[in-house]
Formats: sequence, C-alpha cells, structure tokens
Amino acid sequence: MGLPPDVFKRLSRLNRDLVRDQLTTGDRVGVPGAPGGAERAPAAGGAATIESLIPGCEREALGGRFYWVHRAAEEFRPETGPDAEEAVDGADLVARYRRVFFGAGAAAAPEDLPEGLRRLVETAAARVMYLDIETCGLAGEPLFLVGLMRYEKDSLRVDQLLARDYSEERPLLAAFWQELRKAECLVTFNGKTFDVPTLTSRSMACGLFEVPELPAHVDLLHESRRRWKKAVPNCRLQTLEEWICRRRRGGDILGCDIPAAYHDFVRARQSADPVRQVRSVRRLQTIMHHNALDLVTMAELVTHLLSSRP
Repeated sequence: MGLPPDVFKRLSRLNRDLVRDQLTTGDRVGVPGAPGGAERAPAAGGAATIESLIPGCEREALGGRFYWVHRAAEEFRPETGPDAEEAVDGADLVARYRRVFFGAGAAAAPEDLPEGLRRLVETAAARVMYLDIETCGLAGEPLFLVGLMRYEKDSLRVDQLLARDYSEERPLLAAFWQELRKAECLVTFNGKTFDVPTLTSRSMACGLFEVPELPAHVDLLHESRRRWKKAVPNCRLQTLEEWICRRRRGGDILGCDIPAAYHDFVRARQSADPVRQVRSVRRLQTIMHHNALDLVTMAELVTHLLSSRP
C-alpha cells in the first residue's frame, strides 16, 4: 500500500536534506563561521547574493565591471578517497609545494626532468601561474570565469575573475591579460588546445587585439600522459586526481552542465523570482568551487611530477 501524499512529501524532503548534508559542494565550502570552514547558505527564499555566498569585490577594467574573488587554496580541498592516509590536506599540499620549489630535497634535478617541466623548477615560485577557464559552451562561445593561482605570501592564492553577465566578458579579459604579465611560466591542463586558444579568440571577439606575449607554457596533460599513461585508465584531470592524488570529489558539477548552469544564473538575476535567484547563485558557487579544485589539483600534480622519477 502506498504512503499518503503528505507523508511521502515529508520523507522526500528529509531524504534530500540528508543527501545534501553529505555533499561537499561549493555552497558548503569557504564561508566563514561554520564547522570545517563552511556555513550553509540561506534557505531558498532567503537573502542570498553573490556577495553573501561568494565573498569578493567588484573590479573595473576598460570602463566595465566584473567580479573578483581572492582566496587561499587551502579552502578548496575535495573529500579524500579510499587511500585517505596517502592524501594531503590543504596545509600539507602547500608545505609539499614549498619543498619542491625551494629545493629542500624533494624536487628532481632539472637535468632529470623532461624538457617541458624544466622551466617550472627554473622559474621563481611566485612567477608560476596556474590557469583554468570556464566557458558558455564549445569553442567560440563566451567565457565567464578565469581561475588563476600563484604562490604568494607562503601560500597558494586563488584569484577568480567572474563575468556576472555576458557584458562583463570584455573587462574580465582585459584584467586577465594584465595579471598574466606577472607570470614567467604558465601552467594549464589541456590549455594549449583549449584554454589559451579560447582566451585569444574571445579577446579578439571583444576587440582586445593588443595582448601581451604568452610566457613559457607547461601543459600538464602532455606531461601526465608521458609519465602515467600506462598506469591510469586515462589522463583526464579528475582521473589523475583519484589515481595519483588519491582522492575524489564529492558533490561536484559535471563540466557538461556548467554552461547551462551559468546561462540560468544570468537569466535568474534578471527575474523577480527569489527562489530561482538563490538556486542559481548556489550553482554558480559550485562552478567556482569546481574551477578552484581544478587549479589545486594541477598544483598537486606538479608536486608529483617534479618530485618523482619516471
């Protein structure tokens, strides 16, 4: 015999709450004041804005505005996998990164590294910049988020440049190229095929024809294939995160779902529906969490690539 409708609804709501509490998503990470450095976002229908859920500030470039988030990489740690004793937390990752880049015996000698990785150890840590972007779809579509990470003040610092609507892409790109001037070595994952060509083409589409020359570029996809292609099922970033970094993400958003989630966020900001607005900001929060985790995983892969022999 089936449950009465009101009982079924109550049980469904309770189940959703239990599942949500077990996820590590962007809306539960990095907001001060909650256990583990996270605080639940306001309930649907309550006040929830980018400023309240994703603390940052508005910036201006070329007469336009966009949103800038600056946080420590330690805040963006995914859940550990079955080999948790081998995984590192945020503080351990930064400590390992310092050992590799400041020559405390963990890094391989430059002559022992493939040519593509040598520039990493020959460049000052503060001049190595990690890059990951999020776009509105396939090649040629606008981009709305540029994630950058550098070693700064004894930590890895994540900067995320966000276009809150399509009109903010141009000032965001202008600010990105200005930031890139600080780098002598750029690190991406599949960036030679996707990130850099997309940034270049979108800059031209936005009328930004004079951009700085790219620094030395290390694409970790190629380096990972060289090192681990026979040891892992494939060399996708999250596969390497699980097999090499020994952890996997909980509550992450699929890359294929990101464009639709961003389009919904833009439309929701223009609507008068507060529930839709809250949900869209929370999904945007998870997108930004996903982007930051990609950067953190790249840094951890670098520590493995530089401190272990083929």
